Amino acid sequence: MTVYVDLLFGLNTFLNYLLLRGAAAMGGVGKRTGRLVGAAAVGGLYAVLTLLPGLAVLAKLPGQAAAAAAMVVLAFGWRKSSVKQGLYFLALSFALSGVVLLAVQLLEPDLKLLGGRAYYAVSTPALLLLAALSYGLAALVLQGVGRHTGGDLTDLTLTLGERTVTLRALRDTGNTLRDPLTGEGVVVAGRDALGALLPGSKVTEGELRDPAALLPRLARQFPGVRLRLVPFHAVGVEAGLLLALRCWAGKRPVLVAFSPTAVGGQGPYNALLGGQEA
Repeated sequence: MTVYVDLLFGLNTFLNYLLLRGAAAMGGVGKRTGRLVGAAAVGGLYAVLTLLPGLAVLAKLPGQAAAAAAMVVLAFGWRKSSVKQGLYFLALSFALSGVVLLAVQLLEPDLKLLGGRAYYAVSTPALLLLAALSYGLAALVLQGVGRHTGGDLTDLTLTLGERTVTLRALRDTGNTLRDPLTGEGVVVAGRDALGALLPGSKVTEGELRDPAALLPRLARQFPGVRLRLVPFHAVGVEAGLLLALRCWAGKRPVLVAFSPTAVGGQGPYNALLGGQEA
C-alpha cells in the first residue's frame, strides 16, 4: 500500500484544524486562525511520524495523548480554560471516529495493512465528507454549550490598584443594568472577581445577597476603594441592590457590580457587558 506523505500530512492537518475550530467555537474562543493552523500542522506531522520506521511506538495511547495535549496547548495556550477546550476537541474527535466507524460498517471498504496495523481504505473525499457530517452532528448535540460564540465574547481585564483580574465577558443586549447617576452601562461579574480585586475581603455569597450591610464593612476595610450600591430589576425580583465598585478596564473607568451567584453558570463566560459596551 503506497502512502503519500504530503497527502497524509495535508489531510490530517485539515481534519485537525476542523476539529480545533469546532472546539474553539463551542468554547466561545475568539478567532485565532494562525494558532489553530499551527496546532493542526503539528498534528499532521505527528500522523506522518507514526508511519516512519522505528517510530510506530508514537501511535500508542501515550503518544496520542501527548500529541493531543500539545495541539490543545498550542491552539489555546497554557491556561485553565484550555482543559475545557481540550474536552471539546476530544468530543469532536470521538464524533468523527464514530461517524467513520458507522460508514465502515455500512460500506464495508477493503481492509489494508500498513506498518503492522489494519486500515480501512476510506477515500479522501469520503473522509472529508464524514468529517463535515461529524462536525455538524457534534455541533447539533452541543449547541447549548456553544450558544454564545465568536464576536459576542471578549476578554475583559479589570484593574484596581495593584490587582488585576481577566474575565471572559459576554456582550449581552439583554443586560440593561445602568448606573442611575451617570447612565453608563454596568459590568456584571461574580464573587470570584470581587475576591481577586479585593484580596482579604472574604466576601461570602450570603453577604453579597445583602449588599447594604456588606458595603460599610468593605468601606472600613478598603477606605480608598469607591464602593456603591446599584439598583436592579430581574425576573422574580421587583427591586434589588448589587454591590459595585469603580475600577479600570484598560484606560477606561468602569463600574462593576457583583452578583451573589456565578455569572454564566458553567458556560464559556463569567461576566456580562451591555450590548453597546466595548
